[in-house]
Amino acid sequence: MCIAIEFGDLMTDEDVPDRDEQTATDLLDDMRTLRARVRTDRHGFAFPLFLFGALILLAPLTYVSTPLDPGVTFEMVQRGPFPQFAPMFGNVKYPGVIDWYWVLTIVGGMALTGWWYRRRALRLGVETDTRTPFVAAGAALAGFLLWEPLLNGLLTEYGTLYSSPKINLPILVVSAVAATAVLAWAFRPQRTDTQRAAGVFAGILLASLTFATVGIYMIKGFSALLAIAAALLVLAWWERSALLAVVGVLFTAASIPANHPLWYWDLGYVFQELGWTTSWDDGTVFALQNLLLPGLILLAGGAVAALTRHGAAPRE
Repeated sequence: MCIAIEFGDLMTDEDVPDRDEQTATDLLDDMRTLRARVRTDRHGFAFPLFLFGALILLAPLTYVSTPLDPGVTFEMVQRGPFPQFAPMFGNVKYPGVIDWYWVLTIVGGMALTGWWYRRRALRLGVETDTRTPFVAAGAALAGFLLWEPLLNGLLTEYGTLYSSPKINLPILVVSAVAATAVLAWAFRPQRTDTQRAAGVFAGILLASLTFATVGIYMIKGFSALLAIAAALLVLAWWERSALLAVVGVLFTAASIPANHPLWYWDLGYVFQELGWTTSWDDGTVFALQNLLLPGLILLAGGAVAALTRHGAAPRE
């Protein structure tokens, strides 16, 4: 029993604050603060944003033009070993160099990203598992390089599904829905390791098929942007980062008109309307007009991520 001498009132034990409840509340607050700090420390996506932004903006240097023969006004590009990563039309001297540049951008960029996250983990003691974003990029790469030519060879007489949307679009929709459903099933908590592994394998296979059907329409040869976009969006979900999600969505939105005209306009058309005109056969400028906006979006996102403590809890 407690006596409140000043007021002369008698206080019971029920009036005494519950110290255990207060301690539990303080502990929960500390845990939330710690989780916010750990999540912020774990965020390392400024580096891959800078890396891929720089690689995209350097890509036009590989689009070296070659003089056309007198009187020639149109020319098909002799595509290299990875046709999905070179323009179908235009005027470039080394299409094989362009192909390899994009493949190495994806593979090398992911390898450097993995090294960066591992380096940060050793320094900070907090590690982000980057395998899932790598798998997303790998699914896109496999779809563009393996599934897309296989589909064209099996399902069309003339070697392309571009002019056969009645065949391609149903495959796109069904494979996308099936991949989403299978992966959602695989990642449910009650799945065993064997079930999860089988589900992830099947889901990635279906996702690769989806990327292949999308790649059918990427006639301008910048399909690598979509592989990068897939990895960034998955990394944003994996890191629970709203900032990276916004950057990924904007980058994806810019990558689509960079690869295919939308209602008769694309990024090159926009720049020409703004006064940046050039000859159609200038391969370097053609690439720069289509890659400038996607590259700048990644660099801007990297700058914001590096200069701010996005989502950070205030440190004491």
